[in-house]
Amino acid sequence: MKTYLSSKNHLCLIGGGHTHVMVIRQLLAKPLRNTDITLISPDAHTAYSGMLPGLIAGHYSFEECHINLHRLCQWAGIKFVRSSVERINLDLQIINCSRIPPIKYDLLSINIGSHPAIHGIRGAETYGHAIKPVGNFLLHWSLWLKSHAGSRRKRHIVVIGGGAGGIEVLLAMHYRLQNTTTLDASYTLINADSTILAAHNSAVQNFFIRHLQSLNITVKNGRVASIDRHLLHLQDGSSLEYDFAVWATHAGAYSWPAESGLRCNTQGFIMINQYLQSIEHHNIFAAGDCAAFLPKALPKAGVFAVRQGTVLSNNIIATFTQKKLIPFEPQQRFLSLLTTGRKHAVVSRGLIFLQGKWVWHWKNYIDRKFMQHFHP
Repeated sequence: MKTYLSSKNHLCLIGGGHTHVMVIRQLLAKPLRNTDITLISPDAHTAYSGMLPGLIAGHYSFEECHINLHRLCQWAGIKFVRSSVERINLDLQIINCSRIPPIKYDLLSINIGSHPAIHGIRGAETYGHAIKPVGNFLLHWSLWLKSHAGSRRKRHIVVIGGGAGGIEVLLAMHYRLQNTTTLDASYTLINADSTILAAHNSAVQNFFIRHLQSLNITVKNGRVASIDRHLLHLQDGSSLEYDFAVWATHAGAYSWPAESGLRCNTQGFIMINQYLQSIEHHNIFAAGDCAAFLPKALPKAGVFAVRQGTVLSNNIIATFTQKKLIPFEPQQRFLSLLTTGRKHAVVSRGLIFLQGKWVWHWKNYIDRKFMQHFHP
């Protein structure tokens, strides 16, 4: 079987996540000598997660909140391969992808994110729409909006997951339908925890509880047992009709890293050390949501994926040049900026709670400044 062969070192980046786009940008400033670089991703564009609710709400265009991976790679002199990874042969250092010949690597980095954990829920793979992969969700949401344009029947939208992601997406969908369409809809948030936004302080929780109530959005505590076409079944025996259901539950891992033999935790996330290396294969790095950082458990948050970019690029260069690796030192507390549908947002950090239109404009400035780095 033909494989990718080269006399140079070969660095492979699997996934176009936040960490890898930061690595690509930083390798522009510090190019690797005698090294070919390949980025493998099933998608030609990667969404900046911080702007996703704004895209759903209609505040941003697709181009404003997506990074064109093919163009970024051309800019950086990197080979872009659009394909899905199926398995890694760790002994031969070969990546098996769909529809293309295997790719051989010398150094590998994995930044593939996560997806909502819906395994074990009957029908979940068939019905409802997972918020990740983002590209699939945006396609289904757009098609649903077009197919129901002008409909007079009231629709019911359900979001499963009471964390920040689920609430921001639900409020963005509500804003979009209320302000840019004539479609009438009701909304339900299904939350498995005793309160929404369990990772945030009580002031933030109470603000969003009141905000959801003011929009007549129902919050229902419970766990989904199964889902059929247009009907959700909860573990307490109750059922709920829906027209569009969104899975925004806690993060789940993709299966192929563990199936390839990489050391993963019980949830399937790649176990990494302080240098972002696989604990058993030091020529493999992993970062972002797909990784389990062993020195300290980290929330699945984009802020860590972005901050890991500098450490990862340094350690990739250090590995090839046989220099000392540097550890990733996560911050103790991180700032969260949560959107509320309209051009309004909330600051959450520890016990801090602030809210207002100014927060949204501050967040908008930060997000747009970040995206400017990837629009050559």
